[in-house]
Amino acid sequence: MNRTRHNSAAEAVRAVMVARDMRRIVGDVDSVTTTPVFIDGDHGPRTVVHVHLADVLRLPLAVDADTHRAAFAVLRRAYPRAQWSSDEYRYDVRTGRLLRITLDAPADVQ
Repeated sequence: MNRTRHNSAAEAVRAVMVARDMRRIVGDVDSVTTTPVFIDGDHGPRTVVHVHLADVLRLPLAVDADTHRAAFAVLRRAYPRAQWSSDEYRYDVRTGRLLRITLDAPADVQ
């Protein structure tokens, strides 16, 4: 059995399921960008993930916080191994691709 085909089929199914779930949450979504933000709050330092939903023109969608949380929950379920609290990602709903967009800092940056 060709393992590459198996992975491609699984990825295609996942892409269809994520697109379906995203469109149920907000119909105009074309991409989802997640950005980890390090904060020092009242309860000490922690990381929160900001979720940005955009349309086909990459313009932000005006939706409430619950919608952002629901979109992030879909991605976390679909990609449980992603490093959400340390890396920035962009998910393209049309292609079903999750791209890590965090740039590594040069070693000499302090």
